Amino acid sequence: MLLAETSTNTMTTAVTSLMDVVSTVLTTITGNATLMVFFCAGVVGIAIAVVRKLKR
Repeated sequence: MLLAETSTNTMTTAVTSLMDVVSTVLTTITGNATLMVFFCAGVVGIAIAVVRKLKR
């Protein structure tokens, strides 16, 4: 196997593993009302900050 092939396979495996973790986290958050409130509150807070900076 060439070094480039090994590197590509390793990168593909890493990205796939990361996508699995993100999927599990999002499924857990959407399945729990308390986590959903905290997650949405953070996103709304970030959106408000962005809008305020854009207004200036």
